[in-house]
Order: sequence, then C-alpha cells, then structure tokens
Amino acid sequence: MNYSEQRQFLRQNQIWAAGLAVVLAVSAWASVVAARSSAPSEVIPFTLVIIALAISLSYTPSYLHLTVNPEKAPRWEFRIRWRVLGAALILGLIFSSGIGGRIIVMMAVAALGAANMAAKAVVPQRFYAAYYWITDFTLLATLLLAARCPLLLEAALLGAAAHLSIVVCQKHCFAWAALVALSASVLLLAAGRKLEQTQDINATLTAVALVLASALASAWLAQRAQEHNAKNVTAAIAELADFTGYSEERIRNLWLTSNQELARNWQKAQLAEDDREAMAQWYRDNSELYMFAISGYNLEYRRIRSNLYVLRFARGRCLDYGAGNGELLLEWARLGHAAMYYDVEGRSMEFARRRARQRDLPLEFASTKEDLTAAARERGFDTVFSFDVLEHVPDLAGELSFLSSLLSPGGRFMFDVPAGSTKSHPMHLNHNLEVSSYMVNQGLAEERSFLQKLSFKKQEKYVFRARA
Repeated sequence: MNYSEQRQFLRQNQIWAAGLAVVLAVSAWASVVAARSSAPSEVIPFTLVIIALAISLSYTPSYLHLTVNPEKAPRWEFRIRWRVLGAALILGLIFSSGIGGRIIVMMAVAALGAANMAAKAVVPQRFYAAYYWITDFTLLATLLLAARCPLLLEAALLGAAAHLSIVVCQKHCFAWAALVALSASVLLLAAGRKLEQTQDINATLTAVALVLASALASAWLAQRAQEHNAKNVTAAIAELADFTGYSEERIRNLWLTSNQELARNWQKAQLAEDDREAMAQWYRDNSELYMFAISGYNLEYRRIRSNLYVLRFARGRCLDYGAGNGELLLEWARLGHAAMYYDVEGRSMEFARRRARQRDLPLEFASTKEDLTAAARERGFDTVFSFDVLEHVPDLAGELSFLSSLLSPGGRFMFDVPAGSTKSHPMHLNHNLEVSSYMVNQGLAEERSFLQKLSFKKQEKYVFRARA
C-alpha cells in the first residue's frame, strides 16, 4: 500500500467533508431564519441533529467503505440505530410540550425500535438502505402531516434519515441519494402547502435545500470512499494472487474467514502458555492465515489512519518486531530509511521479502533475537515498533526489557498491549503488568501527551524514549 496516496486521500476527504459541512450549516442557518422560530423545543433539537450530521460526514463514509468486509455497513447501521433512538427518546421527552407530545415521541421511538429489530431478523443486508429509508420516511411523514411536527425539526430529521440510509448504500450512491432527496422534497412541499397558514414558501424551500445538502454530501463522500477502497483492494488482491496463485474469490474469502480459522486452530492446539517453542511453531504453521488476516486488516479505515499516525513517530533506523506483512517497514524503507523486519519464519515473512524485492527496497530481515542483538550492537535502533505482537508472548516484561535494550540513546519505543484473551482472539494471553510503571522503572520516559493517552486508551498504545 502506498501510504502517500492514503494520506492524500484522507486529507482531501477532510477538506471535502469540511466544505460540505459548511454547506450543511449554511442550509441549516437559512432554515432557522426562514422558519422564524425561536422556540427552544424546535431550535435546540434541530441544532443538535445538524451538529451530529456534520460530525458524521467527516468520519462515517470512509469508516464504512474503506474495508474488505461487506457486512460492516449493515452491522453499523443496525447498531447506530439504537444510539439514535436513545438520543431521540431523551431529547423528545425533554423538549416535548405536554403529555400528548411525549406519548407521540415514545410511540415513534417504539415504532423505529421495532423496525430495527425486524431488519436484523428478516431483511437481507443488501436491502438495508432502502428498508431504513422507507421506515423512517413513513414515520416522519406521519409525524409531519398528522401530528403536525414543526417543519424545521422535520427537515433536520429527514436530513439525518437520508444520511443514515445513503452512507450504507453499497453502490449507485448518487442514484439512491436522488431518490431519497426527491421523496423527502415532495413530502416537505406537500407539508408546506398544507401548513401554509403558519409556514411560508421560503421556510419550505430552505427545508428542501437542507435535505438536498445532506443527501448529496453523504452520496459524494460515500462514493469517494468506495472508489478509493476499490483501488486499494484491487492492488492488494493482485499482490496476493501473484504471491500465492489464489483466485480473487479465495483471497476475499480468506480475508473474511482467516481470523475465525486462527481462533479454531488455537483452541484445537491446546498449547501451554509457557511452551515457547510449541507456540513459535504454531505461529509458523499458521503464518499464511495471519498473512491474509493482516492484509485485510491493513485495508480498514482505522488501520490506515493508525499506520499513518504511527509512521509519524519513526526516526532513523527502524525495527518492526512482529512485522507481519511488512507494511510499516516497506513504507519507511520507501522513504529512504534503514529498516529491519523481525518475525517468525513463515509465509508472511516470505511475502514481505517478495514485496521488498519487487520494490527494490533494502529491507533487512531477522528471525532470531540473536540477530537483533547483533544488529543493535553494530548500530542501535532509533525507533522500535511492536504492534499486535506482545499479547501473544508469555513473558511480557522480558520482551519489553529486551526491546528496550535495542534502542539507541534517545531512541523511541512504540507498542501496544491489548487486554488479554477474547472469544475472537483466544490466542491473546492475559498479562498482569502495569506497563507504564514497569517501563519507567527500566529507565525510559513516557512520551505520550495527555490527549494521546486519551486517544490511545482503547488501542492501548504506548510511546517511550530511552535516555539520550
């Protein structure tokens, strides 16, 4: 993967998302002015919906569509609905006027909750975009035409519903957005005509403009992400097919199933956690499955962003301990820096060697700690990375001490330690070590800022620097 291209795409995407969020904000402001409403029960929920929409535009389309998992978008849609319904219930009960208004809110939330449960039970995932739009539209049409929901709030809710439907659309985003925007516009125009005594034409037209802005912005960002993902996936498949001889269908299937197969193989092996050699052999035997699991993982939005962020910490000669397919090191070597790969001998190492040869990159390879010690004695490492590795080793403290000893004076050590065994990753070992205190006692200084500690909390990433 060319990370310069990934960085450029993400930067351009941020610019597009920011520009489209401004368009959305202008449309929202025009809607408030045209509606001539200052009632908190209308303006506050309206504003909160618009803010949530703007934030989602900056993140959700890329998050859902930079992936090799076709179930990611439908699964996200189902889960996010419960959060949306929870927020709708709380805000609705706070800002509704009278018992009747609160009853309507609870009935609407109950109806959408039932629709969400039905989606998971009976609706094929490829129809989620259409199903959710139809259910949302039906409910919102009822609220607007029968229950006389304020036009201002209705426009925001239709814009949000349009966004949620369009961002999970797997193809033909603009065609679907046009259909969604058209149906919403017809509803708003019909409501504006029915409520003409209290709403003028300007309010109706600005409400239509708001929904159009939301629909078109969602479609544009979703389509950009889909096209970029297709480019990434095509390149990855070509590289894997050239190395393995496997068909595209088999590669895609291995992307989806390799993690489950690894979990089954680990449970069958019943390895003792203190049997280092048996564990090393298991990882050698299963290295092809890891190669595909890592390959698919590296195509995910969060992983791309994480790798780009991690590369910002690299300086000088770099070691990746447990380098897998060599993704970080290939990029670092491509930028002209010295880089050393370390992992068990296996298919993933063979794949990384082939990738380095094809790119004519002088990547060094090692598969024993003795090799690393000799390399560090000759010339220490300015940066050591170890990601998705240390949770697999029995002696975490020993590994941290060993890797710290490889650093040059002032060198940087960045790693993660996920929290133990899970159902999907039973090969992750449980460690009872207070990492920060241990590393400080080893003479390293923690480099994470307060904000980095917060942002790394879920990922459990650490950054330490050796004494200069």
